[in-house]
Amino acid sequence: MQGPIVKNTKPANAKPPTAAQFAQILCRGAGLTLRLLSRPSTLVQFPRLLGKSWALARRAFNQRFNNRKLARFVHDHTRVTFVCSYPRSGNTWMRYLLSDVLLQNQGVETKTELARPARVVPDYYNDLIHPRAARAEGAGYLIKTHDMISMLQVRIGGDPGVRQCRYLYLFRTPEDVLVSLFHFSLWEKYICSNSAGDIDLFCLEYLPTWTEHVTSYLDALESGVSVYLVCYEELLREPAAVLDDTLRWLGIPHTPAIVQRAESNMRFGKLQAMEAGDLNVGSRLFRRGVAGSGASELKPDTLSQIRAATKDVVARANQNLERQRLKDRPEPVGQSSPSSFAADSRG
Repeated sequence: MQGPIVKNTKPANAKPPTAAQFAQILCRGAGLTLRLLSRPSTLVQFPRLLGKSWALARRAFNQRFNNRKLARFVHDHTRVTFVCSYPRSGNTWMRYLLSDVLLQNQGVETKTELARPARVVPDYYNDLIHPRAARAEGAGYLIKTHDMISMLQVRIGGDPGVRQCRYLYLFRTPEDVLVSLFHFSLWEKYICSNSAGDIDLFCLEYLPTWTEHVTSYLDALESGVSVYLVCYEELLREPAAVLDDTLRWLGIPHTPAIVQRAESNMRFGKLQAMEAGDLNVGSRLFRRGVAGSGASELKPDTLSQIRAATKDVVARANQNLERQRLKDRPEPVGQSSPSSFAADSRG
């Protein structure tokens, strides 16, 4: 189909602008630009725009650097353990706990403000994986990520050796994860949504990505990849016990006193206070640290849809968690096991 015909309204004898006319056009344009930029409403936005531009550029540089570093690690069979989860599922909190333990093992007298983990458990997206970074005995390099294993493989150039790495995977009740992600998205504008600020629509929109993420790690676990599951709800209830189990799986030396100090330093209230005092932090990583947000903030119909859609994945995760628990700590006959990650919120 032929498009609309646009008539040429330019006079046949029109001449290109002279150098003087062209300079005049540029000056008018520059003047208009300066007037726009000098408006108070525009000037107020400069720090934010510059900050975001710098953050995006730094993030892109870090990821390119880290991709090359990880590719080398995988090629050389260097031990790497990824601390991973779907966003808002607890791997940032675990990162701080592990950082505290590792610093104690280096002789540091830790407190909440000292356990900043950029050089101990670097974030793949924001921190450089430095060759001189602290390497955890037994665990090798500890690196935080939200990527699925398939994406990590793509990032390092397709090397299937990434499946030989180890994965400490934290997961959380889906409705609570999605509600937390919604609140986080209000700060972080890069999380795009068509929900127009409606929490129920947002959660339903992102539900398939949660299912895909958790399923991918369960598939990897069941296919023989070294994946260790940590339930966020259990971490909330018994942080010291879960941290102790995690450290034993990682092979990191520790004592009850070390675990207790890390747990005390990294309590949510202390992390929230530290974050509130940091003026350079935009979004709040440590928002509430409680279970049950989905049930209290979502409409009953939304909650029912989420639970129906994730029922099989939740059951599968609980089964794998139970097998892991029995393998690591055989229980006396007749003793019941701790409740699963979905039991408290689903009744």
